[in-house]
Amino acid sequence: MDTESILYGLLIATCLVHWLTVLLLVRRVRSTEKPLVWNLLGFAVGLLAIQKTYVLYIQFVEVSPPALSLVSVVLGLLVAGLLLGGIVCLSPFLHLLQRNKELLSVIEERNVIIHQFHERIARALHKIQIAMEVGKPANFIIEQVAEMSHMLQVFLEDLKAGVLLGSKFEVALKTLVEDLSRDASFPIAVRVDASCEDNISREQGAEFLHILREAISNSVQYSEATKGLVSVKMTATDMILEVSDNGKGFEVDLVGAQGQGIGNMVNRAKKIGARLKVHSQLSKGTSVFIEVSLKGKPSDGHYSVSSSPSNSLLDATRKVPVG
Repeated sequence: MDTESILYGLLIATCLVHWLTVLLLVRRVRSTEKPLVWNLLGFAVGLLAIQKTYVLYIQFVEVSPPALSLVSVVLGLLVAGLLLGGIVCLSPFLHLLQRNKELLSVIEERNVIIHQFHERIARALHKIQIAMEVGKPANFIIEQVAEMSHMLQVFLEDLKAGVLLGSKFEVALKTLVEDLSRDASFPIAVRVDASCEDNISREQGAEFLHILREAISNSVQYSEATKGLVSVKMTATDMILEVSDNGKGFEVDLVGAQGQGIGNMVNRAKKIGARLKVHSQLSKGTSVFIEVSLKGKPSDGHYSVSSSPSNSLLDATRKVPVG
C-alpha cells in the first residue's frame, strides 16, 4: 500500500469520526439546560466535518488535486479523535448533572409532603381541641379522632410503599420506579407524557403509584425479563399507565390473575373508577394497562385479561366489573 492510499484512508477516517461526533452531540447533549453551548460546539464540529469532507471530495473529483500532507492529515485525525473522546467522556457527566437535578426535585417534593402532612395533622388536632373545649358530643370527637387516625394510616401506608406524591406526579413516579428497579436484574425504562402533570387528581395519582408498585414487583419477582418499561400516555379524555416486560409471561385467567397480585390492583383501580387490563403470552412478556379518566370525567371501572396481544390498549378479551 502506497503513501497516498494511506493518506486517503486517514482522511476518510477523519471525516467519519467528525460526523460521528456531530451525531453524538445532537443526540446526547442538546437535551441539556444549556443547549446554546452545545449547539455552538456541534456547529463548530460540523464545519470541521464539512471541511474535511470537501477536501476528500476534491481529491476524488479534481483532475489534479493538491497533494495531501501527512502532517496535516494525521493532525486532523488526532483532533477528530480528541473531540470524539471528549464528548464521550462528557456525556456521563451530563447525565449525572441531570440526575442530581432530579434528586433535588425529589428532596423538595418530600419536604413539601412532610410539611403538608404536618399542617393537616395540626389542623385536625386543633379542631379536636376546640370541640372538647366547647363541649361537643363525644360522638363528634370520636369521629374527628377516627378521621385523623385514618389520615395517619393512609400516610404511613403510602410511606411504607414508597408512594410519596407531592405536587409533581412525574417526579414521584420516576422515584418509585428507581427504588423498585434496585431489586430488578434488568433495566426499567420510564417514559412520561409531560401533559399528565395537571390532568389527574391527587387521589388518582396515589392509586396509580400503588398499582405501579404492585405491577413492577410482580415483574421483578416472576418475569425473568431482560428489560421493562413504564410509560404514561395521554389521550383526549384519559390517562393510560403501562407496565410491561419481555419476560416469560403466564397463562392469564381470572383465578390465576388474582393470584398474581392483580386483585390488589383491581381494588385500587376501582377506588378511582379506572379500568385495568392484563396482556400476557408465554415467552412473550406481560403488559398491564390502567386507564383513568381525566379530572371531571368519570370512568366506569372494569378489569380484563387477555392471553394474546391486542391492537388497542383497552380492547378487552374478557371484562369483569369491579364495581
